[in-house]
Amino acid sequence: MSSRIYRVNCRPAFVAVLTALAALTLAAPALAADPRIPITAEPVELQAPVYCQDFDVRIVLVDFNQYIIRSTTAPDGTVTLRIAGRARATVTRLDTGESVSFNISGPGTLTINPDGSFSGDLAGPNLLWTARANLANFPNVPTVSYTTGHVTFGVDSSGQTISYNLAGGARQTDVCAVLAS
Repeated sequence: MSSRIYRVNCRPAFVAVLTALAALTLAAPALAADPRIPITAEPVELQAPVYCQDFDVRIVLVDFNQYIIRSTTAPDGTVTLRIAGRARATVTRLDTGESVSFNISGPGTLTINPDGSFSGDLAGPNLLWTARANLANFPNVPTVSYTTGHVTFGVDSSGQTISYNLAGGARQTDVCAVLAS
């Protein structure tokens, strides 16, 4: 039995926690009969004022049981990952200890291009984050955002968000604002 470890490193930009793209570590399934690839993720600390204006936060993934259920690589090296499973995230304000938890089970599809640009097509509940500087063309998008419903986004190879769309009844919550109140 062979095992593979995948590492996907994208510039600081919109990141779906369900994939932990900033430092995604993937391990091959333990059983050859199971085609799913489990995803593991480490806690992430986001510093003020880059993310939340006045305080640092830590994101910890709890009850994390996410898998790549389909992975394809195009001839040009573009990787497409279909991700599903169960996950919850707790976002904690580090100066006060106040926290809020979210179901972030997705599912979603991520496309990672050879030049480092990437895009997401996500459904259900997700937690996304990016530095304010990466949202130059999207001032109304929260830097730490809990979304429900269908959301799509694109990020160029420099980390700039180049597209962001909440479709239909999709909604977003500014997590920094929730923790600030």
